Amino acid sequence: MAKYFQYLEDTAKPGDGFQMYGRVHIIFLIGIIIGIFIMSVLYNYTSDRSRLKMLRVTAGIIFISEAVRQASFVILLPKYPISQLPLHLCGLSVFIEVIHAARPNKTTGEILYSLCLPGALAALLFPDWTMYPILSYQAVQSFIAHGLHIAFVLMPLISGDIRPSARNIWRPALFLLLIVPPIYVLNKRLNVNFFFVNAGSGGSPLDILIKLMGNPGFILGYIGVLLVLWIIMYLPFVMMEKKHRRMFI
Repeated sequence: MAKYFQYLEDTAKPGDGFQMYGRVHIIFLIGIIIGIFIMSVLYNYTSDRSRLKMLRVTAGIIFISEAVRQASFVILLPKYPISQLPLHLCGLSVFIEVIHAARPNKTTGEILYSLCLPGALAALLFPDWTMYPILSYQAVQSFIAHGLHIAFVLMPLISGDIRPSARNIWRPALFLLLIVPPIYVLNKRLNVNFFFVNAGSGGSPLDILIKLMGNPGFILGYIGVLLVLWIIMYLPFVMMEKKHRRMFI
């Protein structure tokens, strides 16, 4: 069992990891898609009480898996790697999901849809844990946890328990306004890259923005991409709201 935990940030060696969009990466993505589909169907056809229980169990699994991951760094490494603090968007998603599972509300629901969902999807498509062997705890946990992040949002989204609204987009915008500036300063001081606002992630579209716009100029492109993404994500709901209003005029 210990061998599955021995590959950590300071112990993984070149050649130990897996290839992005290689066979195993694709297999994991297919498995995650199937798992999310099954969870969403089960959620949609169960009672409100069971839905809440399902959300809480999902949030609990994500939280425990992350706690074990953090504990492995503390126990097995001589010094805790600051870059592994849960200050990436997906790390903060763990706590947002716990709050939402305990008491579903508009603010957490909107943040989950507009930020956590695309963030988890981007992480799965452009994983920054490719340095780990595919069967190590770090790699498996990263795949499963990000898949569960997506499931946690899609289950209530598909069933209508989360209803995104463009009128509430100020909530995730305010969240970013409060979180990103101190994260940027912290990144500079500690030489880390939470939220990927100080550098890109290898193989991700952010690398293209950095080549085109430089650093920190790419942050403007980063913001532009987010705005375009929000337009795409919210446009269907804006159109549905307009159609709904016309039906009652």
